[in-house]
Amino acid sequence: MDTEVKVREAMTRPVVTIDANATVQEAAKLMADNNIGSVVVVQGEKPIGIITERDVAYCVAATDLKPSLVKVKDIMSKNLRTISPDKTLTEASRIMAKYNIRRLPVIDNGKLVGIITNKDILAIAPEQIEVLRELVAMKQEGEGMPKEVPEKGTCENCGDFGVTLYEVNGIFVCESCKEEFMGE
Repeated sequence: MDTEVKVREAMTRPVVTIDANATVQEAAKLMADNNIGSVVVVQGEKPIGIITERDVAYCVAATDLKPSLVKVKDIMSKNLRTISPDKTLTEASRIMAKYNIRRLPVIDNGKLVGIITNKDILAIAPEQIEVLRELVAMKQEGEGMPKEVPEKGTCENCGDFGVTLYEVNGIFVCESCKEEFMGE
C-alpha cells in the first residue's frame, strides 16, 4: 500500500496563465493581483514556459527595460519542467532540487491541471523538516555554529528551495538568511 502524498493532493488549482505574447507588465499585474510569484506561459492552451518575479526583477528591472514593451516570451524560462498529478511529493521535491526550481506545473494527459510549489509541499508535509533536523543532529557533533548541512533543502526563513542549509539558532536557513541572522 502506497502511503505517500500525491502531487494532486497538494497542488494549487486553477493555475494562473498568460499568453506568450502578453507584456511583462501584464504578467506582473497578474502576479500582484493573485498574490503569486509566477505565471505559467501558454500558447493556446499548451504550457510553454513560466515567468517568475525573479525573471521580472533580473531581466527587466535590473536592465532598466520598460515592462510594457517587453514580451513575456522574451524572458520566460523555456525549459519547462512538469510533473504528473499521480507522482509523489518526494518525486516533486527531487525534481525541484535537481533543477533548482521552486514551481512545477502539473500536467495530466497533456493538459495543465495545477501547479505545485515548494511551499505547497512544506504545507502538507512539514514532517520532512523534522526528519532533516534529526539527521543533521545525528551527523553533527560538537558545538561550532553555523554548520553546513550536507543535503540541500528549503530555508525555514525565506522558503528558498534546493539550497544548501545551515543550522542557525535551531532552524535551517540558506546562506543569505544565515548572514542576516549572524549579522554578517
